[in-house]
Amino acid sequence: MYGQPGAPSYVPPSASTAKTLILVGLIFQLIFAILFLLVLGVIAFLAAAVGVFSIIAVFYVIIGLIGFIFLFLIWTLCYKPVREGRYEAARTPTLIFAILSLITVNIIAGVLYLVAYVKLGDAVREQQTPPPGYPGGAPMMSPVAPYAAQPAAPMQPPAAPAPAAAPAPVVCPKCGRPATFIPQYNRYYCYTDQQYV
Repeated sequence: MYGQPGAPSYVPPSASTAKTLILVGLIFQLIFAILFLLVLGVIAFLAAAVGVFSIIAVFYVIIGLIGFIFLFLIWTLCYKPVREGRYEAARTPTLIFAILSLITVNIIAGVLYLVAYVKLGDAVREQQTPPPGYPGGAPMMSPVAPYAAQPAAPMQPPAAPAPAAAPAPVVCPKCGRPATFIPQYNRYYCYTDQQYV
């Protein structure tokens, strides 16, 4: 989608998670297929050679072969499209293989594919609204851009505080003597009567 030369390609975070989940699911799918085809299949065929019921051996081999077929199909239909950025194309096959893996008793891989399916849905939404700076995303805003349009105001020194007005003389109403202004309390005090006026 963002294949322009020189343009950064945007990979949604959910797509990276989905790709990892599918890859881990493929690893569990491989272990599951090897376990059924080689280990349990060989044991069942050896048991059949001894005379035990051989339909079990055939069942294990078929489940193992289905596991290997799943490996090829999941790689082709799920993992490759996610690597190529075609998240919508990978969603439905991932869900189908999640269900099929759960049906064929490969529970761990099935759960991983289910979570990958959900993450692919998130990746489709994230791809439709890429972050700023990528093609199709919102333009990047510089933090100083709003201030660049305004002309710079000349620096002025801060205004000096206005000098405090000399308090008008106040007379104590009780004794009639002049009261003293106490700046700390912003009040007048009469030392004769020892009280604020």
